[in-house]
Amino acid sequence: MIGAETPTAAAEIERKFLVRDTGVVAGLAGTPLVQGYFGGLEGWTLRLRTAGERAWLTLKSAQTGMTRQEIESPVPFELAGRLLAVLPPDQIISKIRYRLPVEGSGLAWEIDRFLERHHGLWLAEIELPRADYPVALPAWLGPEVTGDPRYHNAALAASPGGAAPQPAPPELLAMARRLLDGATRDDGLHAGAD
Repeated sequence: MIGAETPTAAAEIERKFLVRDTGVVAGLAGTPLVQGYFGGLEGWTLRLRTAGERAWLTLKSAQTGMTRQEIESPVPFELAGRLLAVLPPDQIISKIRYRLPVEGSGLAWEIDRFLERHHGLWLAEIELPRADYPVALPAWLGPEVTGDPRYHNAALAASPGGAAPQPAPPELLAMARRLLDGATRDDGLHAGAD
């Protein structure tokens, strides 16, 4: 959903894999992403993401199989930078994202090369129009980790010592509350248990 200029709410259906052959991104331009995770709101995970000079607030429900609800809205880049700066480093993920279109399908693999404390981890995911959508799995993929919570970005951003995530500042909570209230009123979304 990167690039949305207005709030969006949708079911996110994706499959996630480890990457066996990282050479698949050779020659591709990547986008640096910084993602910070704050304490949740009514079962939703709160994430701030920057990509280049753009930023988004995203609320994600608990995952059920390949599916979860996602609500996203752009936020001012300066505000995102200020809010990310208050997070401990453990609650931040830095990565480079590469996009590899799947010929003739309108779909694309998003391949993430993690940096800093997750250096060496590569994950690929593909967002699907429906859970039973057939997709050919390229040879460069490793094992599927869709249902493995250890590979959720929020889990990767968790403190290694198991400390609770830093709660969202009041300003971010207010934004998240407005976003959630608008989405649940307009789209009938319901929060899942975290």
